Parts: sequence; structure tokens; C-alpha cells
Amino acid sequence: MERHAPCIIILPETYSVTMTCDQCGLCCLYYHGTSWARTSDLLRWYDEGRKDILQYVSVTSPEGNRITAASLTRDDLAKIGSISSWTDPLTGREILPCPFLRQVATNKYLCSIHATKSQTCRQFVHEDWEMFIAYRERFLAP
Repeated sequence: MERHAPCIIILPETYSVTMTCDQCGLCCLYYHGTSWARTSDLLRWYDEGRKDILQYVSVTSPEGNRITAASLTRDDLAKIGSISSWTDPLTGREILPCPFLRQVATNKYLCSIHATKSQTCRQFVHEDWEMFIAYRERFLAP
């Protein structure tokens, strides 16, 4: 497991709350965004040889079969717009939460692909930060 540098969440000026990430995992456990990874992420993972990540991306082949992105060429990956969920490479079923989230202590989580995580994860900002913090305090209270 790699060490994590502290994360500061930078919010737009319209938000009245700022926060330093305390690795509670709430954003990864409960946030179900519309795009987990973008084409640029898929290509970066291909260039880095990260088939361990690409195997969790399910796509439909030209023949209509479900396959993992780990078996695609770079040119084929460039044609994928984004993925909306991670999938089990054996069953093809959606995986929630993220398969790369690791619990390291009570209410403490780390990303096992932190150094190369998707842009969606790097740029995460909850639309209603005050509600997000209240939810975190309610469900992750010690």
C-alpha cells in the first residue's frame, strides 16, 4: 500500500465550508458519479501497463461480447468515452464501492491506486458540501 500525501479539498468560492481530507472514505463509499474514468485515464493506465486497473473496465466488443479493457489495444481504448461503473472482471457485474478502496482502520480508507487514480476522483467536489459533511458526521461518528 502506497503512502498518501495529505489531500486538501479546494472548493469553489461559492462554498462556505472548506475541508482537509481525513480519509474517511465517504466520497468513495457513497458517491455514485456519472463517470468514474475518462478516456485519458484509460490511456494513461494502458501506457503505465496497469492491466490490473483496466480489467475492472467492462466494454462491449465489436462482436457484441462483454470484455475487459485489459484486452484492448491503445487505439481501441481511445474510442471509449468514459465508464460509469467498475465491473467485476469475472462476472461483469457492477462493483460498489470502488474495487481500489482499502479500509486501513475504523472509518479510515486509502486508495490503492492513489498515484494514478482517475481524474474524476482527483477532482471530486460534492455539490452540497455542507450536506456531505453532515452525512459524514452522522454515519461516521466514532
